[in-house]
Amino acid sequence: MFFKKKKLTETEFAKKFANQITESISGLQIISINELEIKTEFNDSKEITHYLDNCYSEYLNDPKDIKEIMNRYLNAAKSLYLPKEPINTDRIVPVIKDHRFVSQLKELNSSFEDNHVYEKYNSELYLFFAEDKEHSINYITQDDFKSLAISYESLKSKAIENLENMISIECHGENGYFMLVAGGNYETSLILLDIWDKDNFDVKGEIIIGIPSRDLLIITGKDDSENKEKLQNIITEINESGDHLVSKEMFEYINGKFEKILA
Repeated sequence: MFFKKKKLTETEFAKKFANQITESISGLQIISINELEIKTEFNDSKEITHYLDNCYSEYLNDPKDIKEIMNRYLNAAKSLYLPKEPINTDRIVPVIKDHRFVSQLKELNSSFEDNHVYEKYNSELYLFFAEDKEHSINYITQDDFKSLAISYESLKSKAIENLENMISIECHGENGYFMLVAGGNYETSLILLDIWDKDNFDVKGEIIIGIPSRDLLIITGKDDSENKEKLQNIITEINESGDHLVSKEMFEYINGKFEKILA
């Protein structure tokens, strides 16, 4: 008889992660585990908090791959304890997040605005910058920005240029409904590129998109009711059960920029 293995609870999953990271990093101590939040101390230095929400969501969607999923996040987590190195400006990329992400950071860190480099892209979305490293994506802080000794506009231009150099974009779909694929991490950042016209996307009416998660960018036309409904259903589904969420809204391309479609 085949018995289905019971899925780990949030706390069980966090404890498993905590055990593995302490085994792999000498001098690391676990201070607390609160559901999917782990606080650590390394060699008597300042505390570091690990948030496992996305890791756990990936596990729930594919429990049989728990080893691969956890190892991927462990590699990223371990990079936080390595000596800080100079930033490689050729690896700085733009990252798109929504107001939910910003609100969560503000709740967790009262100095959020002083510590991060970002701008408001539209009423829903924000543009951050990060250094793409081998096993992690590290957000650029204000101290990092000062060390680069460049202007904000230069940082932004460089990040977009790097994105274009680092990725290969594929477009899939037909009949006015398309999806862009660019490696799985930066699909949503493609809204910053100069690609948004009817020559590239043959849709009915103005171009509209959904970016429910970081690896999903779907395009259709504002006057295409059938595909708009299909897009809305995908956005709702991903926001209910997906990971690495970005936005629950649809956006229309207006005057060179995507704006939230008002209900």
